[in-house]
Amino acid sequence: MSRMRVGVIGCGLIAQIMHLPHLKELHDLFEVVALCDVSPGTLQYVGDYYGVTKRFTDYPVLLKERLDAVAIFSADSHGQVIVAALKAGKHVFAEKPMCFTLREADEILAAHKKAGTVCMVTYMKRYDPGFRYALPLIQKMKDLQAIHITILHPSEGNQIGHHDVRRFADVPAKAQKQLRAEQDALIREVIGDFTPLERRVFANNLLSTLVHDINVLRALSGDPAEVLFTDVWAGGEGMLTSMRYASGVRAIISLQYLPDLANYEETVAYCAKAGRVRLVFPSPFFRNMPTPVFVEGMEDGKPFETQVIASMKEAFKEELLHFAECVQKGKTPITTPEEAKGDVALLHKIFKAIQRPLR
Repeated sequence: MSRMRVGVIGCGLIAQIMHLPHLKELHDLFEVVALCDVSPGTLQYVGDYYGVTKRFTDYPVLLKERLDAVAIFSADSHGQVIVAALKAGKHVFAEKPMCFTLREADEILAAHKKAGTVCMVTYMKRYDPGFRYALPLIQKMKDLQAIHITILHPSEGNQIGHHDVRRFADVPAKAQKQLRAEQDALIREVIGDFTPLERRVFANNLLSTLVHDINVLRALSGDPAEVLFTDVWAGGEGMLTSMRYASGVRAIISLQYLPDLANYEETVAYCAKAGRVRLVFPSPFFRNMPTPVFVEGMEDGKPFETQVIASMKEAFKEELLHFAECVQKGKTPITTPEEAKGDVALLHKIFKAIQRPLR
């Protein structure tokens, strides 16, 4: 099969740090032939850097190009763009969040069914060698007692200084206003009129950050029976939610933004009566940083702990390889739109479990 002709929509932070370098490395599989971004300066810089001459500021124009696939790396909800790409007959490789609303999710599912192409949501943690190693261990655990997921999140600036990321303050005011209005309308569709803090919690804390952890949780344990409560404090920089599974097990997710620190930490821990499995994910802005898996237990009355580095392979690159395989062999991706819809539905429940007004 010839190389997949790819159009990239969104040339900002995660595209420059992760996706575009890996698309370039995997040049036997992919050829980036067109770019789209609302920032003319970003578009020119990335186009010049990667030698891509077809450049557009409006994605509907890009979709008219002769492309096999579209990679969507823009910010906020990707629902409208995914639907348009599927209707154009393209394979889709889309960053999270897939969408903000369940209406968008249903439109994506309908367009996907009609298109018959591959549509993959890029939850890179699911392709992480550490996660793949831990998955069967966790699913075989007996007498599970609790699930603890903790995210200590420094500022973006403190995590990306080692990368040469180019940004330009040149997005036309009209385009900025239109994009903001479109995203606000989607948020209002879910939660009604909102305060700035409610917007931050819904769009940033939940749909941008915790969407990864909810996807990991559901992949390991399925859906909880109910969301017990959600608490938010410190202007949205602190957040905790508690969920109950049918077995009685509680899942606790704690998110704490620590803007003045540089060390990112994300731990997923499954705790049983006589054992524990922990994954410690690195910052998503570091390449080829492994996810260590810690396995704890008892042997002849003695405690033990084993640390496993399953592989040095990069999760972002692994998901691109999986996407190529799905397109070439007609396979269904591990991370489907149907699954992403379930993630969005649970995130809505987490937001609605906030027990006091956010002001």
